[in-house]
Amino acid sequence: MQETMPMADLPNANLTTSPISTDASGKSSLQPALNPPASQVWAYRLWWGTLLTFLGSTGCGKLWDRYWHATHFFDTFWSPPHFFVFVMTAITGLLIAVIAFTPKLRVWYGPAVHIPLLPFEIAGSLVILGGGLVALCITITFDNFWHSAYGLDETQWSAPHCMLGWAWLTVILGFIAARLAFQNYKRVSWLTRLIMAMVLLEFLCPAVLGPFYLMYSPHLIHALANIPIVRTEPSAQHMYRIYLHFALTRQTSFMFIPIVTLFAGVAIAMLRRLDARPCIFLLAPFIWSITLMVRDWYALYFLNYQGAKHLSNLLHVIPREPSLWVPIPLFLAVVVFSLLEHSSFNRRRCLALTGIVFGIGTFFIWHTSPWMVLLALAATLTTPLGFWLGQRVFNMIEHPTLETLMQFLLGTCAQAPAALGIIDLFMRRATP
Repeated sequence: MQETMPMADLPNANLTTSPISTDASGKSSLQPALNPPASQVWAYRLWWGTLLTFLGSTGCGKLWDRYWHATHFFDTFWSPPHFFVFVMTAITGLLIAVIAFTPKLRVWYGPAVHIPLLPFEIAGSLVILGGGLVALCITITFDNFWHSAYGLDETQWSAPHCMLGWAWLTVILGFIAARLAFQNYKRVSWLTRLIMAMVLLEFLCPAVLGPFYLMYSPHLIHALANIPIVRTEPSAQHMYRIYLHFALTRQTSFMFIPIVTLFAGVAIAMLRRLDARPCIFLLAPFIWSITLMVRDWYALYFLNYQGAKHLSNLLHVIPREPSLWVPIPLFLAVVVFSLLEHSSFNRRRCLALTGIVFGIGTFFIWHTSPWMVLLALAATLTTPLGFWLGQRVFNMIEHPTLETLMQFLLGTCAQAPAALGIIDLFMRRATP
């Protein structure tokens, strides 16, 4: 039976006299009511609390996990960082479940759809969040079996790790969808949009790039493989041999430019839909690029790359190998796209030209074989394709239906990891 909400707790109940405002991007939104219902206030607070819990635990867990594997011999999947991530994921899932099964809270999270076997409708944003978190829990269990069988022999295209990246991205998109649903009742500040844009890029990039997210060059792979504790791990050594055998680095793979230009197209579409104002559309990729650069500098220092045991030693390493720290030129892509949008070119041509410029920039940063500059021509297809995919995802976020939600969750949490996992199994079998 469909529940009946008190009038004061229904969305828009207190907004009938609120004026309509227009933000700088041209989108109209209702100004927030002076006295919003308590359920709306708590729903909004829970969104922030759950988001910060997820981001904090995931970020700390990933950093802790990388440090742990670089300093401790692998003997069980349930290492402290793995256990921490599992517990915090479960807590995040419980918080989302509380929202989803509390009528006064879930009504604020956007357009609802009817899910079979549930006696009530549920917001599309909560479906995305719940689906991503369920996939995360399944992935962690799957990862346990994988590590028990293969140890540390797990590339970024292995089914568990691939599913992990896509599930994280799915959860982030769910959080973004939920916050955008609140904009009819509570204006989204520029700072919140900037945070969402940067978080989106941070989780979109590893999901799309896979092994190319961290494997920059053969030199870096050799440095990682020669970490003292890693040298004693046969399974980890086999993983690095897979990367080298199939040239799965930004510097050596013919696949990198087509894949990264696809990422650029998706990123441009999503950033533009999130907020087309320059303060967000341009600033988010710029800050994200700076954070990647700082992270890579620290990674070189942690690895003592080429004897860099002190920060001052990095000054001698950095100029020699810019491919190890120069970020993906996404900022260049959004600048070029912004300029071309004001020209007489149609969007398809703007995207194609943006992709070519972005691809050439990528070539000059990483590739050493001159013929690979021709791969930038593939961007005339991959960048518009990525833009189209990004548009479809945002359409699903803003106007969810059961069909589009299920297609999205099936694609990100099952089909993509399964397809790439099959490729990984082939590479694993073919590498001695």
